Amino acid sequence: MSENLYEDLRELLDTHPVGCPYAPAIIDILKILFTEKEAQVALGLGFRPFNIDEIARRSGIEPEEATNRLKSLAEKGLVFTHKKKNEVRYALLNVIQIFENPYRKGIQDTTIKKLTPLWKEYNTKSLQSLGGTSTSLLRVVPIEKSIDARAEILTYENVYEMIDKARVVGISRCACRELEQNCDSPREGCMLFDTTCTYLVEHGFGRYLTKDEMKKKLREFDELGLVRQVNNTSDRLEILCHCCSCCCRILSALKDYNNPRVLMRSAYIPVRDLEKCIGCGICADERCPVDAIQMDEEKPVVNIERCIGCGLCSTGCPQAAIRMERSVDIPEPPASYMDLGLRLLQEKGKLEKFIEVNTPQDNN
Repeated sequence: MSENLYEDLRELLDTHPVGCPYAPAIIDILKILFTEKEAQVALGLGFRPFNIDEIARRSGIEPEEATNRLKSLAEKGLVFTHKKKNEVRYALLNVIQIFENPYRKGIQDTTIKKLTPLWKEYNTKSLQSLGGTSTSLLRVVPIEKSIDARAEILTYENVYEMIDKARVVGISRCACRELEQNCDSPREGCMLFDTTCTYLVEHGFGRYLTKDEMKKKLREFDELGLVRQVNNTSDRLEILCHCCSCCCRILSALKDYNNPRVLMRSAYIPVRDLEKCIGCGICADERCPVDAIQMDEEKPVVNIERCIGCGLCSTGCPQAAIRMERSVDIPEPPASYMDLGLRLLQEKGKLEKFIEVNTPQDNN
């Protein structure tokens, strides 16, 4: 009974554009995170917010009991809450968010210690399937000061402008660094925006920042050589992660598991000035997060096919011998989260099932 319950929950999570492929470790993870009663009510959720009556009907649980179980899941960071017209609605989070949220508090308790080896095992499976056949889940935004002054910066590439557009902003701990415990980069590295920010802060998984504080941290992270990753859409920011190659699951998917679809490179490529270059090797040995630069006879050689266009080689060069110029072959990102999700679902052949899961039975 319980084994089927958790497999049913995994299959529900797998209908999301992110996916949730089968492996024994994910069943063990779900058993740790969800009690059987919580898993039962979770099976009544979709990925759009439903009211309690709809969830109770779908899960076969009385509304009052469903509410209690959902409140517990929200406090654990496993379901999303949204208040509309004084009514709280709930939605299931995707498997990436279910991984991240328990780690955002930075507490190495018994539950986290049980989860960590399982997530590390599951990563080898899940990271290979992120993204679609041609659409990436996330994209890289280069550091502005690395970009050649002649290059045009599009609206969706200007991070300061997108911060100013947000209603509220905040920051949380990086789940990958909490998982790996492997480097000295700042533990608070995930910037949050709007509804995502409000949900995480109100449930104790992050804290609010002023927009000026966020911009200051942005400059600090740039100086530390962290890679900027954002949601692969052009309308607004939901997340802005500052990632290191030693801990980041997404960079691992790109570098270690050879999944080029997980991360869309930026629209910029490094251009070298070999007359200025002194062959110090900093760009290759210290700055490039994906091993795209090799030294050949004391000169850097960039593998453009591997490069993600982050600009760290440029900002880290003591001789200013590398600048970033716009490439012409990078497609524009999807217009919105909905467009991104639809593309991924169509490429994975999951659109029909996703619509079924997210269509309420009660349309009143």
